[in-house]
Amino acid sequence: MIHIQNKSLCCGCAACANACPKGAISMQPDEEGFLYPHVDSASCVNCGLCEKVCPVLHPPFLPDMPAAYAAKLKDTVSLSKSSSGGMFTALAQPILEKGGVVFGAGFDKDWNVCHQYAETLKDLDKLRRSKYVQSDIGKTFQQAKQFLDKGRQVLFTGTPCQIVGLKNYLGKDYENLLTVDIICHGVPSPGVWQKFLEENFSNKPITAIDFRDKTIGWDASYLSITVHGKEVPMLPLYLRPFKKLFFARKGYLFRSLFCLSFFISNLYERPSCHKCHFKGSSRAADFTIGDLWGIQYICPHFYDKKGVSALLINTPKGKCFFEQIQNSLLYESVPLELLVKYNPYYATSVSEHPKRAEFFARYQKEPLNKLIPALLSEKILPIQILQHIYRRLFCVLHRS
Repeated sequence: MIHIQNKSLCCGCAACANACPKGAISMQPDEEGFLYPHVDSASCVNCGLCEKVCPVLHPPFLPDMPAAYAAKLKDTVSLSKSSSGGMFTALAQPILEKGGVVFGAGFDKDWNVCHQYAETLKDLDKLRRSKYVQSDIGKTFQQAKQFLDKGRQVLFTGTPCQIVGLKNYLGKDYENLLTVDIICHGVPSPGVWQKFLEENFSNKPITAIDFRDKTIGWDASYLSITVHGKEVPMLPLYLRPFKKLFFARKGYLFRSLFCLSFFISNLYERPSCHKCHFKGSSRAADFTIGDLWGIQYICPHFYDKKGVSALLINTPKGKCFFEQIQNSLLYESVPLELLVKYNPYYATSVSEHPKRAEFFARYQKEPLNKLIPALLSEKILPIQILQHIYRRLFCVLHRS
């Protein structure tokens, strides 16, 4: 029977809940809004399968052989609809065209982030673009296995821990399975995300959410929330005196409070993210994708305001598939050490904010719009402004 005593040792991948033959394990939110396994002891038969599939208890032993690339789609329409260089679309589209199934993170009707699958190109759009909230896996491991056992090709995307959880759950290699993980900063709290929506959009019908709206450029993207077809301005009050620095054109914002102040501050990541077991180049996934931050140092001539991806090929299966899709891409090899230097969360865990515990002790009682500025260091704002000015200047000088 799985029992969580130290929360830093549970990544919330739900492999245990998917594997339980009696359905005795459910994923329940804790006081921070993160999902953890809850065992119904009356139904549990102590088979030990939940512990056997746990990726933290049983991490994979994998070869270390990534090849690193800067890459982007040739199709500029699809590129514009992606968070960075469109690698998810590049990998998913040929799977769907051949009758396969693609799993990834999307929104439910209440704008919770949850894993789901697409069987058509039309449905693929719901899985595109970043979601800066931990995704609820639900029963998608079971669904993926059902498709695999029927002989259908499956592409499964997720965080590194989710991919290891899937592989442990399946218990064997499937030739018709392709996996993709991300360069993961850390997974923010679903509970905090829902509180943010409740405080700002209660009784307002949201019609679209894009965590990475690229209207003013991929490296100056912002959280865009649309209500009744109209984008809602969401710049924090304490940034409004500087709004001209954050506008590329009238009406578009650099980032919202949720993304700008929260995500990069490390206030509300899952405890396991601060001691992640799945960093570095020994990956369970066939591919690793992410934003190619530091492109101005790695390969400035490859810059594209519509987005550029970091693409790492981790396995022979991944290399074989890449050869099949490379004609749809513009790409070039980059030094792995440089990629890691400017994308450090590929290899290292995110540090815990010193006021994380205080934030979670107060966040249910106080408005986020007041609590966040009260807790975050005053040094963050000028640093963010300087970083943004630098990125905007680089963007202007390298427009394509």
